[in-house]
Amino acid sequence: MKFYFRVDGDIIRDAITYSHEGYTEVEIDTTHLPVGINAGYYRLQDGVPVLDQALKDESDKASRPADYVELDQRLTAAQSQLAQENAELRQAVSELSLVLAAVMGGGEQL
Repeated sequence: MKFYFRVDGDIIRDAITYSHEGYTEVEIDTTHLPVGINAGYYRLQDGVPVLDQALKDESDKASRPADYVELDQRLTAAQSQLAQENAELRQAVSELSLVLAAVMGGGEQL
């Protein structure tokens, strides 16, 4: 089937099924294009639309609502704090193990 793509360099910006000025005609062996073909993260390579995952990730990130971005930042901060607390807990357990070994007189760590 023939499709017509408006491209910016090799990035597909729009896809239609009829000839239009400024659009590139492409013959593809399909009647359906991938969802998101005109979202700016597909590239036209050798006459075939190819998903560019890096562009998709960038587009997805840019389209996130502000409250999602804030929540993501808070989650990242919480994960960092938990990692720090986990390291401190491991250190405390190690020190407690040494103290218990000394008190029990065996000199061995638990």
